[in-house]
Amino acid sequence: MALQESLEQEGNILFRYRSFLPLIIILAGIIVFFYDNITQQVVSNDTTYTLIEIISLVVSFTGLIIRIIAVGHTPANTSGRNTKAQLADEINTTGIYSTVRHPLYLGNFFMWAGAVILIANVWFFIVFVLAYWIY
Repeated sequence: MALQESLEQEGNILFRYRSFLPLIIILAGIIVFFYDNITQQVVSNDTTYTLIEIISLVVSFTGLIIRIIAVGHTPANTSGRNTKAQLADEINTTGIYSTVRHPLYLGNFFMWAGAVILIANVWFFIVFVLAYWIY
């Protein structure tokens, strides 16, 4: 029982401070972008980097569309902007929530993945995906 309580407590802490995760991603991305020689070579090639910019934009807009659909079709009292505790009256199982358990997190993932793709470093993208999955 102690492990279950520990996991629940850690999950509540991560949920409460979830808005600070982007700061870690931004800081790591800036460091990788400015100190990676491979990234600098890709950025210096205009046609390659233009393609990366387009892919990044499409991936980010995909995340934005997922979030718009999730927020626009969510019934009242099924979620909210709470950080202390869950306040939903019932679980939302309609619309996009019927196919994806956490569509807002999925949308966030795609929006951040677009920004990470813009850095043009495969290893940073892999670490980002693993860290987001674990989180």
